[in-house]
Amino acid sequence: MGYFNCTTTREEYYLSLANRPRPATASSSYRGVSRSTNPKLPWRAALGYRGRRYYLGNHATELEAAQAYNRAALSVIGDYAVINVLPEP
Repeated sequence: MGYFNCTTTREEYYLSLANRPRPATASSSYRGVSRSTNPKLPWRAALGYRGRRYYLGNHATELEAAQAYNRAALSVIGDYAVINVLPEP
């Protein structure tokens, strides 16, 4: 689990990592979304949790990839998952 501090819970440890600021060079404004080299599906969604990497596929739009990340985060991590704030449809 890396540098897991035994005095904190797994939830607190996850939140301490998840709440870090996004890098200025990030290709997407959404968590778990990055650019892909596929020209037909240019956005990739992925989730990292407890040492595992979950590949969520390539998507046509950045918003679709963010929605895929949100669904996977709630499924894998649970209620305390840090998810993307999406615009209203």
